[in-house]
Amino acid sequence: MTTALRTWGSWCGRIVFERIGTARAIAAAAGAWAAIAAAGLPIVIAGLCCALLGAVLVLVHHPATARRSSHRRRASRMIGPVVGGLLAALGLSVLVAGAHALMLEDAPRPEAALVTVVTDPQETQSGRFRSVATGETGRVTVVSEQPPPPAGSVLRVELDWWDDDLAGLVSAEVREDPGARWRIRADLRAGLAEVSGVGTHAGGDLLPGLVVGDVAHIHPALAEAMRTVSLTHLTAVSGSNILIVAGVVVALCARLRTPWWVRILPAAAVTAGYVFIVGPEPSVMRATAMASLVAVGILRPAGTPTLAVLATAVTVLLIGRPHLATEIGFGLSVCATAALVVLSPPLTRALTDRGMPRPVAVALAVPVAAQAGCTPLLVVLDPTVSPWAVLANVAAAPAVAPATVLGLAGLGLEGIAAALPDALGMPPHLLARTAGALGAAAAWWITVIAHGCASLPGAALGWPTGPGGVVVAAGMVAGLACALLGRRRARTAGALVAVSCLLAGLAVPVVTATGRGAWSIVVCDVGQGSAALIRSRDAPRDHALLVDTGDDPALLAACMEGAGITRLTIALSHFDADHVAALPAAVEAVDEAVVVHPRALADSPEAARTRAVATVAAPAAAGEELPAALLPAGITARVLWPPADGSAISDGNAASLVLLVEVDGLSILLPGDVGEKQQLRMVQELTAHAPVDVLLAPHHGSADTSPAFFRASAARVGVVSVGAGNTYGHPARKALEAFGPAPVLRTDLCGSIALTAELTLVGGARDCGVPAGR
Repeated sequence: MTTALRTWGSWCGRIVFERIGTARAIAAAAGAWAAIAAAGLPIVIAGLCCALLGAVLVLVHHPATARRSSHRRRASRMIGPVVGGLLAALGLSVLVAGAHALMLEDAPRPEAALVTVVTDPQETQSGRFRSVATGETGRVTVVSEQPPPPAGSVLRVELDWWDDDLAGLVSAEVREDPGARWRIRADLRAGLAEVSGVGTHAGGDLLPGLVVGDVAHIHPALAEAMRTVSLTHLTAVSGSNILIVAGVVVALCARLRTPWWVRILPAAAVTAGYVFIVGPEPSVMRATAMASLVAVGILRPAGTPTLAVLATAVTVLLIGRPHLATEIGFGLSVCATAALVVLSPPLTRALTDRGMPRPVAVALAVPVAAQAGCTPLLVVLDPTVSPWAVLANVAAAPAVAPATVLGLAGLGLEGIAAALPDALGMPPHLLARTAGALGAAAAWWITVIAHGCASLPGAALGWPTGPGGVVVAAGMVAGLACALLGRRRARTAGALVAVSCLLAGLAVPVVTATGRGAWSIVVCDVGQGSAALIRSRDAPRDHALLVDTGDDPALLAACMEGAGITRLTIALSHFDADHVAALPAAVEAVDEAVVVHPRALADSPEAARTRAVATVAAPAAAGEELPAALLPAGITARVLWPPADGSAISDGNAASLVLLVEVDGLSILLPGDVGEKQQLRMVQELTAHAPVDVLLAPHHGSADTSPAFFRASAARVGVVSVGAGNTYGHPARKALEAFGPAPVLRTDLCGSIALTAELTLVGGARDCGVPAGR
């Protein structure tokens, strides 16, 4: 460990003293990032002081002022300018970035503006629609309840600002329809979908997403498989697509005896047209920036791209678009590019030195380096790692370029065939359809790899959550860097550190069995409230269904701690505080959250307040199933109550959402706070679904209950979510006796109750069963 740290320190020292330009660029990028993250007047003042201090050090130790210095002060004459230059670069970056971020933060945001829609609307998981617009508001992502007009439309809009570049669409009036170039763009995208054979096979569905970012046709199962084995970057346009497009043009221009910057102009023009067709989504713009950086670095006379070029680009992007500092996608782009710069060349050399052909070595080194660089941030999004991720990326890589090039050829040829049907000298659209079919075949190979690797044992292994997981992942990457860049002993130490961090990361989730164990349902101990987590043990463990949230954020957080959940589908039974007060904290605790509530309460003031703090899907009513796209994999949820028309329902308890959830072979009935009258109306339907495996007592075990409801469910296990020492008399003896012979678990006695698909308790909880409901 000491040797590895010494090697890392020596490498950093070489950057500082031998590559001072790279060190200054890295300092500037780090300063800009920190200044935007901690935006405020104090950080701007600190940047000014740092810049002035650096300038003083540079001037004081300038050679013209130190000619008569003694021999003993040579070291200080060298260190002074170096440190001064670093401080000056750091301070100036902090000053400029911090001041710009502060200005943007205080700038007024127009609630009414004239904008142009520049991307096609995409339906989100909540059933809303997202698009990007530019104009008097600057660049803004707009979320609307109804599909907005197509790309190219000029609108007069009223906006409800949610963040610096995110707003809800209150109203929109079309001022101009899309012009000719936007109509051509729409025709080209539609033509690509046609020649790809969308709907005929998985490759045809994937190709539009791979080529122009049209992911509307990708099946959720394929998207989930690709996410599991880290192929998500292929389901939409990424930096590799941009490089492929530009690389083809550069290759065609390679014979031109002109300077490198002249040869790159055609590639830049074609790339700009490609980005216009794809649409200037934030992810596409990030990918374009990083790909352009790599291309310039490769073609410039100095050779491969350097950290200095990357750091300078990061600084410029952050100053121009401060919101990038808080976007995980930008961080992933930077990490991947840095890993390609630092790790890919030595890994390629190590493989070629062992006799591997260079093309094969490069094909293996690039995904390994990119995966390693992104891992510390990927575990923030999804605290799992896949041992098959590198294999999947290596196996899929040969198909990416052919699919992209052939898909673009099909897009272009279809456009030409539609405009000039006789220009090709062949039956109309034949060339376009041939190119599209071949591209779809290449994309089909990617789908085979995704499904195959995702189905292998251990495809998604647990990883620690929170800062600890990031630190362990960063230690693993640092050890890998030492193993590749260091000398003999340092390589051994680095490999040891990398393996140790990997084993620790995989072991921690196993040790914390309650959080990462094979439970299918956890009824959380949230006091006198209700919250239940449900997820499938056979599906990715980062996505769970949360039924109600309780009213204590700390208790809910304690229940979720260590579970590795980054995505929540939150079903609110009704809007009483003991069921929903912790909703803002639940939404804040994860990366993605979507809420569903009863349709009978959709017009209530509480529903309006919920829409203000969370993304809300279409309300649910009796006789429906919650959409599969909303739910975690392996879970179905049928709504038994309330009916769509809630006009006859007198209070919120009576309008509670009653869910019958199926997961891992278990049936779980969660009835909210419905009373005896509502329970009786469900008896007939419930009999058709009986027996259920787990029944959560209605209304915390209130006496307002129907024994017929309990008999109809014929539950194997009963659970009561109830607070210790509550003043409501919950659970009532009538409710406990209604469970009949089934054992009853109570959160006031057991704490949080985690059950497996075999109905065994997880996490060493003591026996809290109450035989015969007593």
